[in-house]
Formats: sequence, structure tokens, C-alpha cells
Amino acid sequence: TEVIKKALKDLDLNIVEMTDENATLDGGDVLFTGREFFVGLSKRTNQRGAEILADAFKDYAVSTVPVLEGLHLKSFCSMGGPGLIIIGSSEPAQKALKV
Repeated sequence: TEVIKKALKDLDLNIVEMTDENATLDGGDVLFTGREFFVGLSKRTNQRGAEILADAFKDYAVSTVPVLEGLHLKSFCSMGGPGLIIIGSSEPAQKALKV
């Protein structure tokens, strides 16, 4: 964590630290479309983590998606380009799409 934090600081990027010890947020559960965030609620990301993300990016909508199977949200979807989300054909992927 400290190595990544230093690299981000060296790049002069803003860093938002989650100080709530109960909050979890895995990058694989965060999909940014350019207009909004989708946050997968999985074994690695919880509601509190999604709330902290929403607080940090108040200009964007943040929607949560339950991830009941698979590692995280981006196990079955990803951005394919501007305005295009690619979603797998598996049952968990299709359930997430409906949400």
C-alpha cells in the first residue's frame, strides 16, 4: 500500500484515504464509465467502501451492483470504449446487467 501511495504522490495525483477500518473497496469492483461509477458489492468491497467512493466523487452518480458469484464486478464486465460496457454471457454477468 505504501509503495503505491508513494508512486501516486510522485505523479502528483490526489489521494483519498479510507480511514474507516470497516470499509473495503477493491479496484476490481469499481467500473467508471466517464459519467458514473458502478461499484460491485462483493467479498472484497462493501457498502461502506461504496459510500466513501461516492463522498469522494460527488459530481458522479454511484450505483452498487451485488456480486454474488465470481471475484468482483470486473470479472464479468468492463468498459469497451466511450458509452460501451462489455458484459459476459454467464449467468452472474446477466444478473448484474439486469440490476
